[in-house]
Amino acid sequence: YLAQGNISLVKEALEERGLLSKNARHLFKNQKFVIPSYAWWQRWYYQVGLTVYDFLAGKLGIGKTRSIGKQKTLDRLPNLVRKGLSGGVVYHDGQFDDSRLALNLAQTAIDEGATVMNHMKVVDLLKDGRGNLIGVVVEDKETKRKYEVHSKVVLNATGVFANKILKLDGRKKTGLKVVPSQGVHLVLDESFLGGSEALMIPKTSDGRVLFAVPWHGKLLVGTTDTPIKKSKYEPIALEQEIEFILET
Repeated sequence: YLAQGNISLVKEALEERGLLSKNARHLFKNQKFVIPSYAWWQRWYYQVGLTVYDFLAGKLGIGKTRSIGKQKTLDRLPNLVRKGLSGGVVYHDGQFDDSRLALNLAQTAIDEGATVMNHMKVVDLLKDGRGNLIGVVVEDKETKRKYEVHSKVVLNATGVFANKILKLDGRKKTGLKVVPSQGVHLVLDESFLGGSEALMIPKTSDGRVLFAVPWHGKLLVGTTDTPIKKSKYEPIALEQEIEFILET
């Protein structure tokens, strides 16, 4: 996004990262990333770009970008291809466990007086005589019983399944809709990189970036961004997505 000139989005993301590092220290990790350089200009190019990234974080920054030589790059990631390697750039970014964060947010909501329900599917919308939305009808997926939930505000925060809720509201086919895509990761043995720091490949054959990040004793490699026609609760990695990651 920084390369695209979307400064406001980058600043917003960095602010959220900084707030998360302060509000959920038990879930947040200051992860170091290494960008290897195989051309004389790459190290300086990425260092300048990531220094701007650090600057935009302001007081919520979590580490300073710096350039390192060939040997220090190999010390951090011993299994890198050595031929043509001239050095690298080290920068800091945030890593957190999204599953644990979701649970902690639910626990905090309960502490603040909210009612949290799981396995409840919205099957209809409630409206008053003037057509204003006043709640939803939910179905307990375990007992199949339905309940009416009345509220002043209904927030459709269902991600790639947002279209299903919009259809309940009579959305026209030509109206605004969410176009789904999927991103997959491969889980490799942590020894693949040979170090505790993450790898970032800033440019791939299709213009995306690719990461290899240590995660719970394994190595998470990805991601892809593949348009799909229909969202699934249990998505499956496509063969071309797997090949793309392995080839890169």
